[in-house]
Amino acid sequence: MKPILREWRAFLVAMQFLTRLSFFRLHQSAIHVAWSDSLVWYPAVGLVIGLILWLVGAVLVATTSLFLAATLVLVVWVAITGALHLDGVADCADAWVGGLGDRQKVLRILKDPRCGSMAVVSLILLLLTKLAALQLLLAAPRW
Repeated sequence: MKPILREWRAFLVAMQFLTRLSFFRLHQSAIHVAWSDSLVWYPAVGLVIGLILWLVGAVLVATTSLFLAATLVLVVWVAITGALHLDGVADCADAWVGGLGDRQKVLRILKDPRCGSMAVVSLILLLLTKLAALQLLLAAPRW
């Protein structure tokens, strides 16, 4: 396979895994072949996400209130990533509090698809923290 085509496929696999911005749905066999190559492209995908959020924030700050702009940037952020890391935070919070140091109990909680109260609380606190940080960034003169 040509090097440019291989790198393009690896970038698309990274985009498909880390975001919901999949312009091309790759076949499972193509994903399997390019999976290890895609790791190199994770920072580039993060840059794409960051640029999209920056553009959304720039437009919204000029047209709406600061709080609404920060809230909508956060909504776009969660939508683009498909809440990928938020799910992990919720699982870890449940397992950490519910497992009480018992390895088997922690693993059982991590496998459980339901959210416990600590998952909900941790997500609320995390999203509120991100919202406050976004509001500060959007208010800065050179954000």
